[in-house]
Amino acid sequence: QERRRWLENQHVALMPIDTAQLERADHLSENVFSTLTLPVGLIPDLVVNDSHFQVPMATEEPSVIAGANHGSRFLIKAGGSHAFSFRSGIWGQIVLKKGSSFNDVRFQKELVLLKHKTNQKFDHLVRHGGGVRKFFPRFAAQKINLRVLIDPSEAMGANLVNTILEFMADELSQSDLTESKSFAIVSNYPSQLTKVNAELPVSLFGKEAEGLKVAKDIEALSDLGCHDVYRAVTNNKGIMNGVDAVLMATGNDTRAVEASNAVLACHRGQYTSLSQWHVAKGILKGQLTLSLPLGIVGGSIEARPDVKQNLQLLSRNEDFSVRDLAQIIASVGLASNLAALHAIVNYGIQAGHMKLHARNLVAALSATEVEKEQVYHLLTAKRVYTATAAKDFLKKVRQGEKGNGHRH
Repeated sequence: QERRRWLENQHVALMPIDTAQLERADHLSENVFSTLTLPVGLIPDLVVNDSHFQVPMATEEPSVIAGANHGSRFLIKAGGSHAFSFRSGIWGQIVLKKGSSFNDVRFQKELVLLKHKTNQKFDHLVRHGGGVRKFFPRFAAQKINLRVLIDPSEAMGANLVNTILEFMADELSQSDLTESKSFAIVSNYPSQLTKVNAELPVSLFGKEAEGLKVAKDIEALSDLGCHDVYRAVTNNKGIMNGVDAVLMATGNDTRAVEASNAVLACHRGQYTSLSQWHVAKGILKGQLTLSLPLGIVGGSIEARPDVKQNLQLLSRNEDFSVRDLAQIIASVGLASNLAALHAIVNYGIQAGHMKLHARNLVAALSATEVEKEQVYHLLTAKRVYTATAAKDFLKKVRQGEKGNGHRH
């Protein structure tokens, strides 16, 4: 409240906020003075590995949810998607300076003892199926670059991993083999990988030659994304549209996922598409691999009833795991990608986008619901999508009402 008064004294117009809501937000972040609310939409039915899920998506962009639903309907007709999550752990780095008595054989033996000691200290993580898994040391002239693979179990785990890394770095720096630590921190390098694929009969896209042509056009557009960075980055943005919306709804770290997938897109030495689509024997086959460092416990998840509600909607049972969430999110990414490719090769990406944008334009008008609906129909009929046009059409609607003797 003091921050709000300070801003108001500077003539900043603040929206009213419930005191309890402000206090809850103040526990989640720094220098809080307000909140920002995103609408949460829904994919009412997503089929992954023969299981049905209702998937919440938090975004202000209606075309993202519309596209994910459009793609998921295609996938349902083809029997859904099939996904598998490889969750070995997340990476951390410790860099130390070699001591005068450094010996790599002795250092390797100390790592074995350190793994045991660390897992004993963080036994709560081990009890949940996680813990330190492997060490990968690299030795330079004066430096030791130690990569550590740590399984965070059902948590995203960045904070916990940093704590573990700092503990290990302190232990190692006390050895006569090292002089001091340089740093110890989690890495966002891709590790928690999830693969998803789907097979769609070309007949889903039209009768006979028409369906095959659409599928071939999708294949050609996908191939372009594998070789042309200008297309690849936009293709991947379309995938992340759906992915980020589910990440937001489930309280996960969009920045970590975006960063790791940017690296994954370059794993062949140049930036390329994260998805691939091709046609074989009347079937359009799609596949997508994503890096998804996720959590369903820990962080701010427990403190956010909105996130807990969304996870409850997703899980519906006690067996729901972070692996399930990863497979769902990857499937949403594939559905979003399919919808975008299908739109581009058919009627263009803007047709649906602009109709949804028109909804945003009329929502901003100070008008009745009947007037807004009339303005919306005028915007879409004339294919003019600007705030100025919306205001002009509203004037015409009202002038027409007065001319017909209707009361506003």
